[in-house]
Amino acid sequence: MRLAHAGRGGRPDETKEALVHLTAAPGPHCLMLRLALRDVERALAPILIECLSGRVRLAIEVPAGDPAAVAHAVNALAAKLGRRRPRVGIVDGGDLLATQGGAGLLGVPCDPPPPPDSVLVAAHVRFGAAPLLALFAKGAEIIVSGPLTPSATAIAFARYAHRWPAEDHARIAAAAAAGRILAAGPAAVGGDLFDPAIDAPRAIGLPICDVAEDGAVVFESTRDPPPVAGLALALLDGVEDPRAWIEPDVRVDLDDATLIGARLSGVRGDAAPGHLPGTLVFETGFVGEAELAYGGTGAAGRAIHAARALETRLAGMPPDMRVRIEIVGLDAATRGCGARAADLAVVPGKDVRVRLATRAPTRDAVDAALAEFAAVAAFGPAGAGGVRQSAHPERRVSIAAIPAALTTARASLLEADA
Repeated sequence: MRLAHAGRGGRPDETKEALVHLTAAPGPHCLMLRLALRDVERALAPILIECLSGRVRLAIEVPAGDPAAVAHAVNALAAKLGRRRPRVGIVDGGDLLATQGGAGLLGVPCDPPPPPDSVLVAAHVRFGAAPLLALFAKGAEIIVSGPLTPSATAIAFARYAHRWPAEDHARIAAAAAAGRILAAGPAAVGGDLFDPAIDAPRAIGLPICDVAEDGAVVFESTRDPPPVAGLALALLDGVEDPRAWIEPDVRVDLDDATLIGARLSGVRGDAAPGHLPGTLVFETGFVGEAELAYGGTGAAGRAIHAARALETRLAGMPPDMRVRIEIVGLDAATRGCGARAADLAVVPGKDVRVRLATRAPTRDAVDAALAEFAAVAAFGPAGAGGVRQSAHPERRVSIAAIPAALTTARASLLEADA
């Protein structure tokens, strides 16, 4: 079986080239890509007929947005091209607040831990291979899903094509390694290694791999042969412990893994730990930002005076408010669009900005600080311009290991459009 990953899919030429290389050898084949709703027609119109005719499965990840909307858009595109209606599967359910509610996530460990009195405002999980495998088994030709782990599709398609059982940890781990390398895109086949200052010009392609029934993996590229260093860097990027890299479907051990040429072997695996990677987003208070500019003769002196006046006005603010006042400037606002940065060395700086950044537990406290800033702009040193200010909730993202029991993947075939 052969796999290819076309990255964000919005580059039709590269995607079509990947499809040509993918189908150059016997299948089954699976082409993976990430799409937003707005990119469906531009990315899929050049390849959809060939995928449906050549029995190439499409696995489309929707990193942000509604997978069902993308699935309906794919159906509409097939009809527009005069093709039969494909069997489209949808994987959703990654929004844990919608499926579990905030109470069900209390006590889930995360890094960094949330500050006291913070409010959980979003929680998402990245699914593994299980829901995709179920849809492949039902005959889905195109699967559209929410966020997935990098190896999810590769594991699912390898298990479907080779009929590997869930207990075949070594071969599943090999597919996980293949999926991680493919997800790196051009970086896996030398993009990160190419320096135009020292290297001869060469084309950087997309990675493709064959996963054999015994778990051996062989890589190639749509352009030059893939360098071993690129494959290795893509495999190890972000892996904290090569002996215990955890996926929802398997625990991967790379201690004995070898890359000889473009052939990967020796990957070992063990049972999965029973949790999925997720993100928890906490609202921890409010932040405010404001800025004004002074220009011309004496700009720096007026900015210093304004900053001192602002410090005095903010002295009575609540003690739990954090405030930072900065004076920024070397020709920061007077230089026109298109002016050369190199000219800064010979142009005297005649523009400075006073900037306020503040954080507080309540919106009222932030608004009070911004009101004092507005007062300085209006009644402070003359010539203040470019005044802007904003306030918004502060949100912090924590990485969490979500117990599988708290997740519910919805995997279904799309019903016929009306």
